[in-house]
Amino acid sequence: MSMRRRRLPLLLATLWAAAVTTPAAAAAPSDPAPVLPPTLVVSAHRGGSGYAPENTMTAYRNAVRIGADQLETDTQLTSDGKLVLIHDASLDRTTDCTGNVQDLTLVQVQACDAGYWWTPGQGTTVVDVTPPHPLRATGIHVPEARELFDYVASLGGPDTHSISIEIKDIPGEANFDPTGMHTAAVLVPLIKASGLKARTTIVQSFYPPALTYVRSLDPDIKTQLLTVGAASPYLAYGVVGGEDIVSPDSTSPDLTTQFVTAAHTVGKQVIPYTPDTRAALTSTGRKGVDGEITNFPACLLELEGRAHPVQLLPAASLAAGSGPVPTCASEAPPTTAAMSEIGWPAALLPVGLIGGLAYVGRRRPATRAAR
Repeated sequence: MSMRRRRLPLLLATLWAAAVTTPAAAAAPSDPAPVLPPTLVVSAHRGGSGYAPENTMTAYRNAVRIGADQLETDTQLTSDGKLVLIHDASLDRTTDCTGNVQDLTLVQVQACDAGYWWTPGQGTTVVDVTPPHPLRATGIHVPEARELFDYVASLGGPDTHSISIEIKDIPGEANFDPTGMHTAAVLVPLIKASGLKARTTIVQSFYPPALTYVRSLDPDIKTQLLTVGAASPYLAYGVVGGEDIVSPDSTSPDLTTQFVTAAHTVGKQVIPYTPDTRAALTSTGRKGVDGEITNFPACLLELEGRAHPVQLLPAASLAAGSGPVPTCASEAPPTTAAMSEIGWPAALLPVGLIGGLAYVGRRRPATRAAR
């Protein structure tokens, strides 16, 4: 067993002790001020899907217009090897088509209407015939990853918008790749060709082997480990695996000020997903995190005291007769469908973590250049 593997249990125990929730008497005092630090990264989840159809160029252009710092997105491979931006393995939830992305060509996927089920202010798109769907049949398609890279590159000059792109490699889903290589092998060359690496293009995943393979192809690309359930074990893996950022669920029981301090101590940023209400964004932001991934980016901008346009919907939605949309999500509990981030049981998380630990030992990436 390597020295790195022998040290893992000790590292895990140390970080767990530093990060778990402490008794109430030792908790940091609450700050009554409603405004968060203006330095928090505002990451528009799927382009800010509270205001525009998720993972579409309409959403990403709208997120830039609103003032988000980062464009967060998801990738799937088509049957002809093209990377498209869509969260689910299937087309069913967000388009008027059915079937798995991996079974269809790019032409077939892009023939689908990616604005079909979107409703203003909904956050995560849910198939529901009751509310209005103002952007149906307006020409919104599932974009290629290349389209997003080209768009951000076209902003030019001193523009600092970053892209955080998730490799969707989920145990139990139709497109699961145990090696973590297939999507990364297409994505990394696209990132290199885009010229955006200097502006920070981050690759994220719930599946550690995918991130390890990304770094083996290009050790200068930043990586972000997404977690579900307790976050502390994954901070330990982030240290061993060499990730730059850890992204816990904002509702993780051990996402505390102590956890964030422990992460910063070992050189990791913390950017949780996906608080959407004013209360959730405020509570998460006060824990000292480095940013927040949200479907309602204007809400976080507002809490940071940063300006945003009064009109949050894209022009096409207004032209279709949409009224004002709330800046923040409703404080009411979300539906089960809206809460689903990864679509697979938390019980399968050990599959990814154990696989990742084995993969780190088998394939160690080249040393990163200083940055």
